[in-house]
Amino acid sequence: METGGEKEKRSPTPEEDEEILRKIISGHPLFGLLIENHLGCLKVGLGEFGEVGITTEPDQAADSKPNNIDIVHNPSDIDHFMEAYCMALRKLKEGIEEAQQESESFIKSTYLQLGELTHTNHL
Repeated sequence: METGGEKEKRSPTPEEDEEILRKIISGHPLFGLLIENHLGCLKVGLGEFGEVGITTEPDQAADSKPNNIDIVHNPSDIDHFMEAYCMALRKLKEGIEEAQQESESFIKSTYLQLGELTHTNHL
């Protein structure tokens, strides 16, 4: 409906808001690093069990920047979010690696002790 030559603006639906946010995040300069950190966590978590594949390359995601969005967002808010998320993923990866190393050490120690026990029982 037009009044006085102006179009009446409607609020975006929740789905449209979500899509806009996705485009803002995927167009952010830290998006590639975020994906890299996320994949690093997945690779560490999978260990020797498999490989991780992605469906969107970070360079392709940067091409999906929003063209003309009628929402106002504070660039510093998204910058802080992206930095915090990247940092959280790095810390998560470090935590996973540390736990895996501790588990490996425990298992190796247990096998060593079992080997010593079986060796002394055979004497």
